[in-house]
Amino acid sequence: MNNEKPKETPIMIKMLNEPRPIPRKVPDYMRKKGGAWYWTGAMVTTAFLYEVITGLIILMYYQPSQAYTSTENFVNSVPFGSIILTTHLYGAYMMIVLVYVHLLRNLFVAAYKKPRMMQWLTGVILLALTVGIGFFGYSMSGDVLSADATDVGTGIARGIPIIGNYLSLIFFGDGTPVSLFHRMLGWHIVLAAGIGLLFMGHFILAEYNSIMPSHKDANYKVPAIDEEKPEYKPWYPNNLFYMLQISMITIAAILIITSVVAALGSTVPALFSPFPQVSPNSPLAQNVPAYPPWFLLFVYKAVDFSFMAGPGPFYATLIFAGIPVFYLLLLPYIDRSPSLKLTDRPITFGLAILGIIFFVGLSTWGALTPGVSIPTSQVLAFFLLPILIVIPLVHYLSKNYQRTGMDAGHFSQLAISMSLLGVSGFGLGMLIDALIRYRNPVYYVPSILMAMVVALLVTMVAYTIWDSRHSVEKKHYKPLSRRMKNMLGGAFTLGAFVLITVIQPFSATSTFQESLFGIGLGIVILIAAANLKLYRSVVLGE
Repeated sequence: MNNEKPKETPIMIKMLNEPRPIPRKVPDYMRKKGGAWYWTGAMVTTAFLYEVITGLIILMYYQPSQAYTSTENFVNSVPFGSIILTTHLYGAYMMIVLVYVHLLRNLFVAAYKKPRMMQWLTGVILLALTVGIGFFGYSMSGDVLSADATDVGTGIARGIPIIGNYLSLIFFGDGTPVSLFHRMLGWHIVLAAGIGLLFMGHFILAEYNSIMPSHKDANYKVPAIDEEKPEYKPWYPNNLFYMLQISMITIAAILIITSVVAALGSTVPALFSPFPQVSPNSPLAQNVPAYPPWFLLFVYKAVDFSFMAGPGPFYATLIFAGIPVFYLLLLPYIDRSPSLKLTDRPITFGLAILGIIFFVGLSTWGALTPGVSIPTSQVLAFFLLPILIVIPLVHYLSKNYQRTGMDAGHFSQLAISMSLLGVSGFGLGMLIDALIRYRNPVYYVPSILMAMVVALLVTMVAYTIWDSRHSVEKKHYKPLSRRMKNMLGGAFTLGAFVLITVIQPFSATSTFQESLFGIGLGIVILIAAANLKLYRSVVLGE
């Protein structure tokens, strides 16, 4: 008797033989409260499209033969050049953060299991390409931080056995500035094209496999496939308007965060400044700490470990970046259990938490102590203590989670809202501090605009706490009436027109006024997203 399991058909063959409709309809809960977690990929896509548009504009003015000069001229002379360049940089930062969030979200919900194994692998490769394009883009400005980043990159490339010098020539040129920045620009464009092409494949796989349904709908087992049901609402307008709402919020976040940081000017540390720093040939360059991009700080700090002095930067990169990526690529083949429950995957969950701790910890360490050698004893303490705490704790929670009654949905919303509130509150505090210290009226408008954002986030936090305490007593909850929603929409629209009137006269070549314009424009887009949400509620019943 033959007990062999039937051989599984490759995903590409199944897609050709069993085509499915694209785009797919999705259940209503993916567009309701908390549904944004199902659409983190859409946020990444929005950030990428924003990067492509702003990048093409910058490309019209960028000259590799005069990298630093052309970058400075773009900021200071091109209308709205400051806001375009700074939001392009911070848009890349947000894209990297969103890719990490997207990957972690899919890791926690076990979206790497069949039938999404190939989808997961392309996602991990997209993460690596996104970090790579961020590195090359960061290095194109020609300032002192660009020089530091390329020095680190060149050292890593040259440390590769046998082929290191050849790879250094391919990626960083022959040692002349003109060759270097031509290579930077070329690889930046090549990787952008690679991301676009691989994303298309990733998107097609995602649509074919369907958005991963809730674990409850999938009965907590693989394969978690959402089969379209007759009651599903059409993709247009329901899904389209929801995606537009998410896209607006993403773009608004890029504009507001970047513009607030830009408005703070020289008070922002060089590591996070959205503007080019001094030229590497300037006498002031020695006053700027040697930093790579913040998203590579964890590797940069690993190079400073005393026991890595002998092996060199390539092996530090291989150990602290290569091994985690290799683990993520192998994860679908390591964790082959049919269960989707997080409590059934304590090792995977624990390693994910440790990965976050080590990434943030090493990055912070690198930012605070750039170039400072770290003894082996401190390194061991840094890695061993979290392991000794997290692994037993995760194991304990996995055994007792069902008895806690924790509302994970409210907890995640509260964590996100409070995180954003912390960042916004910090920005408001910096603006108020600058206003008090310098007594300059130019800080009035950004302080007021930032205070509006903080007030909105405080309201969101308060509502989340209230809702978590009253969610059981649904009979006492009264949704807003249609009339109240219409009044809110009118008030929002009026506020948007007022803001447009306020920011319209701002100069297109003044860096500070461009920052104010960016904050105002971001809030206008945020208001548009709020109105779209009200429209979905009133007209579409969502």
